[in-house]
Parts: sequence; structure tokens; C-alpha cells
Amino acid sequence: MSDLSDSERIKIEHLLDMGGGVVLTFSDRTFRDFIIEQVQIDIDNEKFCDQGQSKAKRLRSFWRQEPNYVVGKLLLSFLEYWKTQKLINALTAKNISEALFEECIKISQRLIGERDNLDEVVDVSAHFEEIQEQIIEQIESARFTVWIAAAWFTDKTIFNKLVSKKNQGVNVQLIIIDDSINKSSGINYEDVFETYRIPEFGKYKNIMHNKFCVVDLRTVISGSYNFTNKAQFNHESITVVNGRENAEKFAEEFIKLKTTTPS
Repeated sequence: MSDLSDSERIKIEHLLDMGGGVVLTFSDRTFRDFIIEQVQIDIDNEKFCDQGQSKAKRLRSFWRQEPNYVVGKLLLSFLEYWKTQKLINALTAKNISEALFEECIKISQRLIGERDNLDEVVDVSAHFEEIQEQIIEQIESARFTVWIAAAWFTDKTIFNKLVSKKNQGVNVQLIIIDDSINKSSGINYEDVFETYRIPEFGKYKNIMHNKFCVVDLRTVISGSYNFTNKAQFNHESITVVNGRENAEKFAEEFIKLKTTTPS
């Protein structure tokens, strides 16, 4: 059985619009077909009807009876569906915040990360050549989120890839410094996705000098490489780390950067 807490369950139920016994825009048939496709389990099985026949009640029973990994995997699929439906204006009247979506993504990732109570396997790879291609490959793999904190961002190839993912429903956010280089880049970041510009701060005019990207709260790209045209011709390096715990630490730092005013 999963260990969803009451507060986690409330967040998810709100996002999935389960208050009236429904789940998003699913009919009974599409609800059953969707779950079979995602986790190969029949939600119409009588064991999931112990609390009632509505879609919401069957889903609550599913959460209670199935293990963390299965519940987390299905939740991620629902979140992907939610994001897609929002793009085609099926849920625009719900006024559900992006912050809640991000919280539910983290809940799902936590459940998946605790599969069978095994220690997480972390995969690490270092790259010194074709770094732009490596970054684009990781961005292309994103299904839910891409969060980038980079002092300077002038690379239009990477930007265009982010635009493509944004148009697919991926939550893309960017943090850069507020300086002349980014202002003259010719890229209209704010017109496309959520962008935060960090001004100089402190007595010595310090800057936000991070260079990292978090993909789906599972993968982190970090190193010396700024997302700039010039960086392609420098001696640079990046490390790609696949691991939930590490990614959540970077995600927490990203949220801190975008919500804290420098002083």
C-alpha cells in the first residue's frame, strides 16, 4: 500500500478535480482504459469498489491498496494528461496554480523514488565535448518540467528547444541575471515562459552565477557551461546526474532563487 499523507492526498485530489466523484474529464470508459494503458491494472476490479463506484472513490481505493511506485507512476501520467488538457483550454476555468502542479509532481516523484524500499541508483556522466548537444538531449527527454538557472542565456538553439517543449505542455522556467548581456541577447524569454531576472546584489555587486538545469525532478545538468553562444567554443564541462535526491536539492535551490529578493 502507498504511504500518501493526508496533505499530499488533498493536493492531488484538488488538482485532479475529484470533489464531485469525477477525475478530470475522464468518462468511466476512458478512465479505465487510461489506467490499464499506464499501469496495466483494471480500475473496475471489484477490490477498488470497496468505497463506492465513482471514479474518485475507485482512485482513492487504488491509492490505498497499490504500492508507492505504481501509485507514483499513475499520478505522473495523470499530471501529464492534466497539463495537456490545460493547453487545449479544457481546464482553464479551474484556476489551478502552477505551484500546486509542481507540488503534485514532487509527490509523484517521491513515490516512484521509493520503489520496493531500495536505495536509489544514481547515474553520473561527465561531458567535455559536444556539450550543447548533451544539454539539448536532456531537455528533449523532459516530460513534465525543465528549470534552468544560468547567469547568461544567449543560445537560441537551446532556447528553441525549450520553446518546443513548452508547446508540448512541459513546465519551463528560467532564472538569469539582469544585465546588458541578457538584455541584448535578442531572445524574448518572458514572452514564452516563466522568467526571473536577478539583479546585482551586495556591497560588491555580486551576481547569481549558477549554471544548472533540473529536468523532471530526476536529472540535473551542472558545470562550468553557461547557456551562451560563446560557451560552445570554450573549454567547458558539465556533469549529468540522474537521481531524485540530488535533483530535489537543486529544485529547492531554484525555488529559493526565484522567490528570494537579493540584498
